[in-house]
Amino acid sequence: MESAQPFDHAAWAANERATRRRRAMWTTLIIAALLLALFYGGRVAWLSMMATEGDVPPVSSVPLPEGAEILGDSVGCGSGGCSVTFTVRPPAGQSPEALAEEMGATPQMSVPGTFWDPRTVWVSARPAGSVLSLVVDYWSTEWVP
Repeated sequence: MESAQPFDHAAWAANERATRRRRAMWTTLIIAALLLALFYGGRVAWLSMMATEGDVPPVSSVPLPEGAEILGDSVGCGSGGCSVTFTVRPPAGQSPEALAEEMGATPQMSVPGTFWDPRTVWVSARPAGSVLSLVVDYWSTEWVP
């Protein structure tokens, strides 16, 4: 008959410590993931519930091609909400109409939201002499010819 291995208390204690550390690590990771999801959900809910007609998109939400320069902006409000108009100088050698075509903003384009701000941005282009006026807002609906 074989003799039983003697109980190794030190190995048992080390195994228990490792198990507790793994459990603490997983608990911390799960709590952190839940807090991040709760924070992000709160942000999206805040953007949805606290949205007003006065909200206007930032200039960073407009995808401008290389060389285009924003000369100015102005905010205007009407009964359908507020919009911001960016005055854009096309790159050298390009007409405002060609810039609008390149951007896809003729007559209107939608820019999907980002992870941080999931609201869709609507952009319409209006050539005005040597510059292009981009009217940008959150409240438009898709243009149907």
